[in-house]
Amino acid sequence: MKTWHRMTLAVFFGALVGGAAAWQSVGRGFNQADIVNGPWSTSLTYGTVQTDSLTRAAVARRGLLALPSVETIYWQASRDSTGRPLDGNCTYALTGKAINARWWSVTYYDKAGYLIANPANIWSFSGASISEAEKASWRVLISPKKPTEGHWLPSAKGEGFDLTLRVYNAAESSRAGLERTALPVITREGCA
Repeated sequence: MKTWHRMTLAVFFGALVGGAAAWQSVGRGFNQADIVNGPWSTSLTYGTVQTDSLTRAAVARRGLLALPSVETIYWQASRDSTGRPLDGNCTYALTGKAINARWWSVTYYDKAGYLIANPANIWSFSGASISEAEKASWRVLISPKKPTEGHWLPSAKGEGFDLTLRVYNAAESSRAGLERTALPVITREGCA
C-alpha cells in the first residue's frame, strides 16, 4: 500500500472516530449545570456567550434554541427525587405547585434529546393545563399506560428519559434563590 493511501485512511478513520466521540460527548447533555435543586439542574449561562463550547454544542444538538436566563430558565432532570435514573418502564408522579412565572412547561425527551412518538401526541405538560383549584398542588402521571383520570405524560417502555422544565419570565422572587425555589417533585410509584 502506498504512503498516501495509508495517510488518507488514517485521516479518514481519525475523523470518523473523532466525530463519533464528539457526537457522543455532546449527546451526554449540559456541562455547566452549576445550580442543583433536587433532581433538577440548570445554569444561568445557557443562551449566553459565557456558555462553554461543549454546552453550546449540546444545546444546538438538542435544538433548544436557548434564550438567556433573564427570559427563560431551563431545568433538566434525568433522575427521580431519590436519585434513581428515569426509566420508561416505571410510573412516576410529577407533583408541584404553580410556578411563579409568565409560562412554564415540563417536556419528556428520550436520552438523545428528542421527542418520542406516542399515540396520544402528548409530549409536554404546562401551567396552562392546570385549573385554578390545582395551582396550590397539581399532579401529572408519567407512565406508559394512560391513567383512568388526571393529567398524563406518556413514557416509552424500555427507554430511559429526561425531563426539561422551561420557566419563562420567572418572577424575581423565584430567580433570587434558584437552589431553594419550589420545583416539581419526581416520585417513582412502581415499575412494570
